[in-house]
Amino acid sequence: MAIDPRTEVPDKGVIRALWTGLLLPPIAFLFNLETAYALVPVACQARASLLVHLVHLISFSLAIFGGLVAWRTWQKSGATWSGGEGGIMGRTQFMAGLGVLTAVLFALVIVAQWIPSFILDPCQ
Repeated sequence: MAIDPRTEVPDKGVIRALWTGLLLPPIAFLFNLETAYALVPVACQARASLLVHLVHLISFSLAIFGGLVAWRTWQKSGATWSGGEGGIMGRTQFMAGLGVLTAVLFALVIVAQWIPSFILDPCQ
């Protein structure tokens, strides 16, 4: 008996977009938190915070991109909240809507982490 390892998932593009929209903003936040903090000694030595600002900009862009992917998926699914029904459409609407809200939250948190970089010197 042979097993076929190829499994066809009919809506794999939608599933990929849902998980991208839901997981990319928190991953961008964690990248921002760790990388910007790790680059502070380098920015202090160079007396320039451009590298830290670049990390914040990349992280913010990734969070916004995740939100746009979730928004586009939510628009394609009907742009409504699922009313408790199950199935593919309910899952898609719920995950896409949650992805949009998650992206907004983490984009705001990244901006909040970015503000001190404008005010404080990296050596402080």
